[in-house]
Amino acid sequence: GLSDQFRCIALDAPGYDGQPSDPLTPTEIGTRIIEFLDALEIPVADLVGLSLGAMHALYALGVAPERIGRAVLADTSLAFGVDPIEWLAEWLAPVDQGGSPVELATGAIDAIVADPLTDDVRSSLANAFGRVTEAALRQASATIAHHDATAIASSVSNPCLVVCGEHDEETPLPYAEALTETLPQGKLAVIRGAGHLSSIEHPESFNEITRNFLA
Repeated sequence: GLSDQFRCIALDAPGYDGQPSDPLTPTEIGTRIIEFLDALEIPVADLVGLSLGAMHALYALGVAPERIGRAVLADTSLAFGVDPIEWLAEWLAPVDQGGSPVELATGAIDAIVADPLTDDVRSSLANAFGRVTEAALRQASATIAHHDATAIASSVSNPCLVVCGEHDEETPLPYAEALTETLPQGKLAVIRGAGHLSSIEHPESFNEITRNFLA
């Protein structure tokens, strides 16, 4: 939806398609993103991330802010808001009981959107989890549960747009407001009618907001 104006590149996070899934610290995650830009010979890039992807963008800002122009941080948080051990146990329970990442995703997607997704979008999203190994899923989940970018966000001078779905119950509006207030150049945009997957639930609104900010 943005490729008419921008060169759009999607990064597969560690753990997809057999990539290494060793435990990664925020600094290591941010470094891998910068190394990705190095490999593509891109001196400066804007970053757009949703949920965990937005956490990754924050980590990259913490490693090399000079390599990033602007950042769109959608449906994410400054820090994880509940007990990480309890959340991990509840979130990973389907996998602990022998289920697959796809089965976990299928059960979770409906709970985090404001309105049901179309069958094809829902299926595509769930099947994407099939590219993730169980080990990588567990490590990514741990990254979420122990996320805390307070120190990073307070020192970031890059322009950042924090996007929040109006009905996001995973990272609700107060989380987005706290992140926006901590970022020195943070701005907030709310997508009406969207839940936690704002870019997927309302792509036209998301793309318009993103286009205007990056331009």
